[in-house]
Parts: sequence; C-alpha cells; structure tokens
Amino acid sequence: MAAQGASPRDGSQRPPVPQAAYQLAKDDALAAWQAKPRVQSRWLDTYVNYMVLGESGLGKTTFINNLISSYAVSTPARIQDSNTTTLSQFQGDSESLRTVLEPMMVPECSRRVIISIQDMPGWGDDVNLTRYLRAVASFLLEQRIKDYEKLDGGCNFDPTTMCGQLPHSITACLYFLPPHRTKKIDLVLMAAVSQLVPIIPVIAKADCMTDRELATYRNEVQGMLQSPNKYTSGRNMPQLDVSTFQFSQAIIEGLAMRSLPLAVSCSRDVEPCDDPAFLQSMGLEGLEKPVQPVRHYKWGAVYPLNRGHSDLIVLKRLLLGDRVDSLYAMLDESYSRYVAFCGLYEENDRQLQLILQDACQVGVPYLEYDNSVKARTALSSAKSAMTILTEENRMLAERLAEVEAEKAEIVETLRRKHGGRSVTSSGAGVASC
Repeated sequence: MAAQGASPRDGSQRPPVPQAAYQLAKDDALAAWQAKPRVQSRWLDTYVNYMVLGESGLGKTTFINNLISSYAVSTPARIQDSNTTTLSQFQGDSESLRTVLEPMMVPECSRRVIISIQDMPGWGDDVNLTRYLRAVASFLLEQRIKDYEKLDGGCNFDPTTMCGQLPHSITACLYFLPPHRTKKIDLVLMAAVSQLVPIIPVIAKADCMTDRELATYRNEVQGMLQSPNKYTSGRNMPQLDVSTFQFSQAIIEGLAMRSLPLAVSCSRDVEPCDDPAFLQSMGLEGLEKPVQPVRHYKWGAVYPLNRGHSDLIVLKRLLLGDRVDSLYAMLDESYSRYVAFCGLYEENDRQLQLILQDACQVGVPYLEYDNSVKARTALSSAKSAMTILTEENRMLAERLAEVEAEKAEIVETLRRKHGGRSVTSSGAGVASC
C-alpha cells in the first residue's frame, strides 16, 4: 500500500489523503493481516470501602485526613469534630462522614478502583455502649442489604468476577486502640464487629510511647487479640473471638513492616516539604508545593509520613492501592462474607432485626454486665423479701382462722347453755327475758 502523499509510478503527484481516510486505510490493513482479533478494553469499577472505629479522642478523623492528603477527593466528608458528632447524627446522615477518592485507573487489568473511607463516632461519648454497638452493627448490615438488593440476591457468581463488585459493603474495619493499655470494651467491640467485617487493629498516638514501651505493647496487644477471653473473664459469658485480617508474609517483607499491629502518629498541622535535593532523590521534583503533617514538641518534631516516626506510610501503601495484592485479598474475603450474609438473610426471611440480634449477642452481655449484676442482686433481694412476706401472711392467715374457730366454738357453747336461745355474736349476754 502506498504511503500517504506518495507519487504514483508515472511520476505525477497524487493529491494528499485526508487524515481520517488515511487512519481508516491503516486500520483496514491491520485488520486484514492481524493474527488475533483486537477488542478494546472496558473499565471495570472496583469498590474498596474502609471504616475507622474506636474510642473517642484517638485522632481517627485526623488519621483519615493525613492518609488521603495527597489524593484527589471526589466526595469529601463533612468537617467533623469528634467531640460534637453524636451517634444520633451519624444514624441520621452517615454519608456526611464518608470520604470518596477520585477513581484510580489500573490499566494492567482495566480496573477503575474507587476507594471510600467511612468515619465513625467514637465510643465513650454515648454512655450507652449497647446502643453504640447496635448502631455500628446495624450500619454494617444495612450496607450489606443495599448490595443484596442491587445484585438481586446474587451470591452464586464466580468470586474472581465479583472481586470488588460490592459498592456499599464495608471491606475492612480499622480499629484504633489507645496507647499503653487496651480496654476490655475494645476487645468486646472488636469481637462483635469482626463477625461482620475483618478487623485491622491500629495503635493510635504512637508518639506517646518510647520504642521499648511500643514494642512491649505490640506484643501485649497480639496476645490479647489471640486470647481475648483471658482478659474478659466472666461467668456464663459468650466466648469472644477477634477476626483480624492477615496480611501475607510477602507483603510484610515487601514493605519492611517492623511488627504488627501498626502504630501511627497523626497531626492537623502541616509544613511544606521544601528540600529540593530530597524531592529530586525521591523522584518528586514535579510536585507543586508538597506539604507533610508534623507534630512539634519542645524536644523536636514528629513527621507521621516518616517511616522512622510512624507506620502511617505503611498503612497508606497497604490500603490505597500501592500493594494491589493486599487489596484483592481483602476484596475476596469481603465477598465470601457477603455470600454468608445472603444465606443468613434468606434463612431469617429477610428480617434485619433477627440478624442484628444475633450479631450483637456476643458483645451485649459484656457491655450490660455491670447493670445486669446490679439488677440480679436487686431481684434476689426482692425475692427474699417476698418470700418472708408470703410466710408472714400465711402465718397470719392461720392465726386468724384459729381465732375464728375459737369464736365459733364459744358461741356454740353459750347457745347450748341457754337452751337454744339466741346469743349475741360476742357471747357475752342473752336476749331479753
């Protein structure tokens, strides 16, 4: 085929071919001699949804802001102060606490990854912990139901095909633990929530501890997660089991993770990263005015994105697409849990309250334990008092019956003595002579 604008053999100049016609001829030639059919790729949406849970005041909202600081956001969450966001506000508008990132394209597999992070009110602001657990469990189950309705109950698909096809279900829950000491309530809540979604424990405010304290505390947390019943003993209480997401050894080694659980420091303050040599060494010289979070102390500064100061950068790479294999493992587990939910939902005639009651059955007895002990003590005292009162009433009734019998006998004796004449009820006199 002659090239565009080439002269014919007679030496005359051929008029130029329009670009569109030339491209069409080129495509025709490729189609005529290509070895395999060419099919244009189609982007497949893949949804990854995280939830951040834990006690109030541990910096969960600040963590989210630091985690996504370098990403474009399509749907930002409402600016939130954890001290003013109540459980009722969350139940009324949970979407206002949800941040959705701009889709990330993965050309290798023609996927468009859409990541969202759901912030949650911390426990502790609402003194009714039972209500708090029910609200969290109800939210998780309602998200499952949305996917159930969207897929028309579909749970028999190929898991590989369904990887990331649940736009509403929570993929994993990041549970924030306080520094120095994990509370019994944390273990109870993690055990209850992990029935519905895998847990990724995170130690908050890591800069509150020395390296030795942090290493000791990490080992302590691992022991508590493996044997939670050892630390939450109670007679006739349900057995606890915390289901955490297990990162593969290859991922742990590839990211040089020092130890689990990961420990993070976060900050609302930022400062510009204005070291040109550093940016150039990292291949980031093209960034425009990059900033990084920082915490300033009298003795120095903590940079949360510095691996030597915090595990925030490790979590960012694990959760937001740098380690795609960890994402796919989470999505596979999420779909398997969705399939289990579908079976349970249909067994209970699609009654959410029945499933919610079963989901909270593990945690509620622990969270109501103190109140139930007091109630049982009061009930036992009331029963004892009632038993004593019943016995006293029985003895009084018997004595009253004896008095009535004696009274009747006296009346009968007087009647006989006076020859059948009527006797007053008191037996003290007779009728008129």
